[in-house]
Amino acid sequence: MDEKRLQVYFDIINQLLTNVSSEEEATTLNAEPEYVDAGLVETMIEVANGFSQQGNEDIAKFLVSAATQLADVLELSLTDFTAENQNDLLIQALLVTKETEGSPEVVYPLLHKNIELLDDKFAEVLQNWVIDAISESNTEQAEDIAATIGIFSSLIQEFPLGKRVHNLEIAIAGYEAINSLFTYDKYPEQWAATQYNLGNSYGDRINGQKAENIEKAIHCYQSALKVHTRETYPYEWATIHNNLGNVYSNRVKENKMQNLNKASEHYENALLIHTQQAYPQEWEMAQKNLAAVNQQKAERIESRE
Repeated sequence: MDEKRLQVYFDIINQLLTNVSSEEEATTLNAEPEYVDAGLVETMIEVANGFSQQGNEDIAKFLVSAATQLADVLELSLTDFTAENQNDLLIQALLVTKETEGSPEVVYPLLHKNIELLDDKFAEVLQNWVIDAISESNTEQAEDIAATIGIFSSLIQEFPLGKRVHNLEIAIAGYEAINSLFTYDKYPEQWAATQYNLGNSYGDRINGQKAENIEKAIHCYQSALKVHTRETYPYEWATIHNNLGNVYSNRVKENKMQNLNKASEHYENALLIHTQQAYPQEWEMAQKNLAAVNQQKAERIESRE
């Protein structure tokens, strides 16, 4: 990209930041029609990334919104642009996650476009960025950042492409990082949701020792039950018990029969809420899980006779 064109892009962006109304935006863009192209959209995203890194989230969000609208007019997508490094990808992914309220249809193509950057190093970059950003922000900004990280972590946890081992590490890094803000005392609901998501991530984790990952998953699920009680969050309470049944059935530590008995108890708890009439799919899943555990218990008893 030549220097003159880039300077015009910067001039247009500066005018957009000065003229924030819709009519003034249109006037600014119409003044330089030959420069309203993919290069301008890409430059707007890069400038938004810079503002976000400086803590100017409102300006960054405005530019991403304007870039999104311009991309739509040009029949482009923000996901058409490749990030230069992991930090750029992180900022761009978070901006898009926030702008689209976590739309997989928008975030996933961006991740796919930059899939080679999604590795364990990206997890470290994410965790460090979140900790620094939260510590340097006021309460409202920190809450906003943590909420966006939570949404992004859920998205990457379920991302169907790339290497599952890396996706899970990135998700865990995000959840662990926002724990510094979303504590049980101050944000019980957000804390419980994060514990639940961490339980799922540790239960599926590929890195590390299986036995330790399962213990962490159990701890996270049991922590979430402090808030997601049967009385206040019956559906979530039952879901957690079903997941506890899963991890206890695969538990490596302690006595195997005792673990299977605990798994049965958790599945039976889940079935108290996930009935066939109210939640047929969840009921069927819990019934299958309970049957499988009971079969294992029967086989172990038979092997002892």
